[in-house]
Amino acid sequence: MNSISTQITPGLQARKGFTGIYVHYPFCYQKCDYCDFFSEGIGEGKSNVEDLLFESYKKEFSLKKANSPELKTTKIDTVFMGGGTPSKALPENWFRLLKFFREELDFSSDPEISIEANPEDLSLDFIQSLKEAGFNRLNIGVQTRSKEGLKFLGRHYDAEKYENLKYLLQNSNIERTGIDLMYGLPHSRKEDFLDDLNYFLDLQLSHVSLYSLTLEKGTSYSRNVKDKKASPPNEEMQREILELLPSLMQNRGYTWYEVSNYCKDRSFSRHNLRYWTYESYLGLGPGAHGFLDQARYGNPRNTAAYLKHPGKPATEETSSPREELALSLFRLFLPIHIPSFLEAHIPEEIAKKMIFSLDGFAAKGYCDWDGSRFQWKESALLVLDDLITELAIST
Repeated sequence: MNSISTQITPGLQARKGFTGIYVHYPFCYQKCDYCDFFSEGIGEGKSNVEDLLFESYKKEFSLKKANSPELKTTKIDTVFMGGGTPSKALPENWFRLLKFFREELDFSSDPEISIEANPEDLSLDFIQSLKEAGFNRLNIGVQTRSKEGLKFLGRHYDAEKYENLKYLLQNSNIERTGIDLMYGLPHSRKEDFLDDLNYFLDLQLSHVSLYSLTLEKGTSYSRNVKDKKASPPNEEMQREILELLPSLMQNRGYTWYEVSNYCKDRSFSRHNLRYWTYESYLGLGPGAHGFLDQARYGNPRNTAAYLKHPGKPATEETSSPREELALSLFRLFLPIHIPSFLEAHIPEEIAKKMIFSLDGFAAKGYCDWDGSRFQWKESALLVLDDLITELAIST
């Protein structure tokens, strides 16, 4: 099948023959305190190594292609520019890179081409430039409309840009547009988050990602909480909102398809779906990860090191499908055609153990499961991590 959306009725099915591309752009206006992705704050303006970085993407690509049998035979159906803040880069650099990819690889007829952006970079002209560069999906990291909340998160705040965001979203030439919002900030109220959420839902966006603030090891926020310089996330509020969201979003016309992700009209993030369904992807750039030819790799979390040796990974490991599939596939709240994934990735004896676990979950009322089509019930939400861990251990 060529499209994720055609697979939903019988259940999401395993696919072969398709690959995605992820490109990591490491630069931001400033490094957010809570963020554990590799990124570097460089202030306003363009990085002085931007052109070199884009040439390094091409060099790494050529090395990966030369050594990957999969890339020689696959079809590309998603490209995702993440970071960092990819909207800090010039659209013409993205245009040239996308043109290069299309010349080097076989693309599907309807690829999803996504880019992440922050409000401070956006204008109607800039969005038009992104569309002309080839992007058909835009995701904006809003997090919160509260000045105090953004200051707490260590994010850059441009009041004029945040106030203008509604106008930009209403008039964007890129139809598939989504936002990220965050909840559970200490000293914030549930009502503040819901006000932000309803503000954006009124715009009928195609995609909404709703994340709880978490303590990620190695971040400034995590260290500050440990040193009692900052308050921890409001876990009680997070639990209340997490329980509230599925019905609230459904009432507003959104499909709940992953723990933190909702969309209208089956406008799933097709690229992110491939992470959860154990599909391959080429990762390029400092701090990027990739999954090709049944092996995973991670690039150095250092821009200078990457520019010196693009294509030289910092980590490499053989993939473990039985554990990874349990940890990723079962984050989805879509109906899933389990036999297709078991047949594609899991040995028969292990598959029997997984089916036994699913039988147990169904008996406890956590899912709908008929031996073929599986789907979590909302009752599984608050114990989902425990259930997924149990499933991973049992297999």
